[in-house]
Amino acid sequence: MSESQSPGGSARRFALAVALTGVAVAVATAIVFLARAGGDPAAASTWPITWELRSSDNGTLFQFWGDVAAGRTLDWSFSPQVFVFPELPLSGVAYLTSAGGIYGYYLVVAILNQVVLFLLFTALARVLWPAASIGATLTRAVIAIVPLLLLPVVGTSWVMSFHLAPTYYVGMYFALVAAPLLFAARRPWTRALLGVALALTIASNPLTVVFAAPGLAAVVVARIVRSGWRSVLRPAAWVVALAAVTVLVRIAVTPLQGTGLLAYLAPGVFSSRLAQLWPYWSYQLLDPAARIILPVGALLAFGCLFAAVTAWIALVTKQREFDERRSFAAVFLGLVPVGGIVATFLATITQFYYFWPALVLPFALAAFALPRRTLKVARVVAAASLLVVGIVGGGGATLADAGRYFGYRSPETQCLDAAVSGQVGFATFSDARRVSLPSATGVRLIQVNANLTPNLWLTNRAYSESETGTFFYANEHGDERALDGDVIFARFGAPDRKVSCSAGQTLWIYDRPLTVSNDQ
Repeated sequence: MSESQSPGGSARRFALAVALTGVAVAVATAIVFLARAGGDPAAASTWPITWELRSSDNGTLFQFWGDVAAGRTLDWSFSPQVFVFPELPLSGVAYLTSAGGIYGYYLVVAILNQVVLFLLFTALARVLWPAASIGATLTRAVIAIVPLLLLPVVGTSWVMSFHLAPTYYVGMYFALVAAPLLFAARRPWTRALLGVALALTIASNPLTVVFAAPGLAAVVVARIVRSGWRSVLRPAAWVVALAAVTVLVRIAVTPLQGTGLLAYLAPGVFSSRLAQLWPYWSYQLLDPAARIILPVGALLAFGCLFAAVTAWIALVTKQREFDERRSFAAVFLGLVPVGGIVATFLATITQFYYFWPALVLPFALAAFALPRRTLKVARVVAAASLLVVGIVGGGGATLADAGRYFGYRSPETQCLDAAVSGQVGFATFSDARRVSLPSATGVRLIQVNANLTPNLWLTNRAYSESETGTFFYANEHGDERALDGDVIFARFGAPDRKVSCSAGQTLWIYDRPLTVSNDQ
């Protein structure tokens, strides 16, 4: 059936087709994730261990739900990106589904994130090509998802798998894809629900505004030129309502901020982050696939920019052969990769998490926007790609060895489990979650700075304020300055015993409870 024909089926048929395709996407995502997770835990290719577990940020929401399950006091401090929606409910579902297991949690989060992106692309295809058949609609959604499945398979660069991790930017990724739906949807109640969801997401992920601003401004100008200023009154009303709800939600979640929204807007912070970008990319480019894929992503980003400019010109010159709704969506989405990343630099904020919309999202946008006449071929390519994922992943030795992932504990975690089984201790931010979350005995680590002051970044402040510990983990090979042995000795005296996990990794163990609270 051609795309110009009526869908010809009921909403129930469409929902069933979407559900079945969503299940296929979920299975393919699980295969990709487990194929990568198996094998040698020390190899870069096993990014669910070498990156998702190693990055202390990625375990934050798992730890939050662990506190909820354990009935602990909740006094959480996040970043300016407080990521309470949709990341927090998605993580809650993953925590319950995995029965509180850290490795199952990462897997379920990856599946949920990918399925949400698939549903958003399905909704976009439905509203932008309303006369398309069910098959054509789902084809567009699937071919947009295929790059997001394949890139983590062929490359080990972390930026290729950000959308599969419980990072605190995934909500921004969702919001950028979903934003055109607010104006393209036909039913008022649908727009209202989308408006609430976007308001919650943007309040949690304010960086969305920076990435969305260039496209939104271009759409407003094009609409005024094309149809007059009155044509933007109704959309403006929706934007104002969205902004008002967003501000109210932001005020409500402000106590969760680890620092204010303007904390990053400082020349010193900006220059230090710029200095970190090249070492980061140098590391990513050690992966041969990344040397090809990331430059291709940059080229596609400029291709999206070209498409946005073309659509904008068509709108303002009132070319009738261009569909207005699709053209406006093309302007907005096409400006996200290049326009968004430029906007972050103009705002003097940057971070390598920001490069997913600039270098990975363009693969999905380019596939989604394929001309109608190519959809039959694209459907075959998408099916073949999913088949390859299934064969390579399902028949590969790494998937067969997925138990290595679910049973993995680093040598550091094994050391703590043996020496301080089930106890509470202190470690740096970069070590605390990484070492303690996979513990088989329930070891917990409260994050502190090198001078033993509480580290309140992405953590439950109640830990250091009201809990005690019995040991310190001093790691000279971590990602930040190690706990200072002289400071430990000066404050708490000689330990009752020391245990060396390896050279430069030492446990200072005491037989009495210790606190790092500023009040004691």
